[in-house]
Amino acid sequence: MLRFTIISLLILIILVTYWKLRMKAVKHFPRSYPHKNSLHPITGKTIVTCIGDSITHGNMGVSFVELLEKWFGPSWFFYNAGVNGRLTYTVLDHLEEIIATQPAFVTLLIGTNDINAYLSEASLRTYWDIGRIPKGTRPSIDTFKANYTRIVEQLMERTTAQIALISLPVMGEDLTSKANQLADQYSAFIKETAQKKGLIYLPVRERMTDFLKRNPKSIRHSFEKTDSLIKVNMVRHYLLGQSWDTIAMLNGQDLVHDNLHLTTRGSAMVATEIERFLTQKLSPEIVPPVSAGVSQIAS
Repeated sequence: MLRFTIISLLILIILVTYWKLRMKAVKHFPRSYPHKNSLHPITGKTIVTCIGDSITHGNMGVSFVELLEKWFGPSWFFYNAGVNGRLTYTVLDHLEEIIATQPAFVTLLIGTNDINAYLSEASLRTYWDIGRIPKGTRPSIDTFKANYTRIVEQLMERTTAQIALISLPVMGEDLTSKANQLADQYSAFIKETAQKKGLIYLPVRERMTDFLKRNPKSIRHSFEKTDSLIKVNMVRHYLLGQSWDTIAMLNGQDLVHDNLHLTTRGSAMVATEIERFLTQKLSPEIVPPVSAGVSQIAS
């Protein structure tokens, strides 16, 4: 009886901890988020605005924006316009904040949650509950295409920034899963959009899938386990102090620790592609070799 009581108490503590962490993650904004009403003029620096969801936000995994800040130093300023749970709908609702940053460069990495909302009724209801999309809205590849096109056109019309469109990271490390098959389709549209609009396309997905094909592992956690992985990993990281990389290693994963959020290796792949964009001003057709200095982390 005592053992049962202790186990029940531990489960309750974990559930309460997870709920508090979840609410904190939902309400949290990155340190350098461009809140429109509190923007201050930034002079003497090159401004980069990174648009996205929790992958860009970086508090559920290793932050590629923080990597870029370290690599580029004080002469560059990176706005982190990524927030947990955002879909293309939410980005459209917050474009004024992004445009107000007057960026020299913009990166756009969005679509993972659009796929989640399409695949999972539970995820869809979560996005409704936390206000990321209006209740009753049901995302699909067609709504993604329409929203994504509007985002890109608004950025082109209302900023003078050089714009890079980024293909979606892997959604779990089983490349045959339904989630990854959809991410392939969404990323093909992102590439097509970049080509049609004359913008830079950064092949993050291609880099990641190539890595996984060259370094095959047995799949221990299917994409269907993602929600439970996120819950457990939040507790392991924020309560028990385990690093995202340690959690990924224990889960048998390399690029993502919970099928969605990035490890150091996965984050460095994204940062490396953006580094090329910022330093080499690539044409849309060019897919360059891995740059020196970070290739050992990212490959």
